Amino acid sequence: MPRRRSSSAWDTDHKDWKASDWPETYQTQYKNVFAIGIAFAPPHALSQPRKTTNGTAVAPSPPRTGMPSAIMGRAVAGSIADVILNGATEATRGASMAKIGAACVASAGANILSGTAAAMTMFPVVPDFETYPETGRDLVHTTGEIGLAGHWVKRILHTAFLYKAKAKPLWWLIPE
Repeated sequence: MPRRRSSSAWDTDHKDWKASDWPETYQTQYKNVFAIGIAFAPPHALSQPRKTTNGTAVAPSPPRTGMPSAIMGRAVAGSIADVILNGATEATRGASMAKIGAACVASAGANILSGTAAAMTMFPVVPDFETYPETGRDLVHTTGEIGLAGHWVKRILHTAFLYKAKAKPLWWLIPE
């Protein structure tokens, strides 16, 4: 069940935060209500909160749109199906942000020969310093690049997304 954000959760030392703090499922205290994407309240920021020179708090939070939300949505849809079809009373599928990865491609030009984009992946979304003590993430699956290849990846993803959104034949084979 998602944890409610409390002042004490945000006031604790960031060094005490763990990947295991993040919920596995997105069922709320109301058994027929699930919260994913921007409706899901994280238990704490991803890293040490900081302040700007004028005192504004800056607390990095995980991405809760795009790929992570689609993965959460698939898990929640499976749990809801299990409630309806099998009589389950608790969420049956999980997708902890501490166990899933994310990919993002930000386009910076549309020319097929000189377009560019920044492409990045991270795994896991929430740093796990127990599993990856040096960095909190698997550096084989956490990458970042900028260039024409990123532009083509963005174009392919855009085309695949629209194909899937229109539920064309075999749409379900396209991953989130």
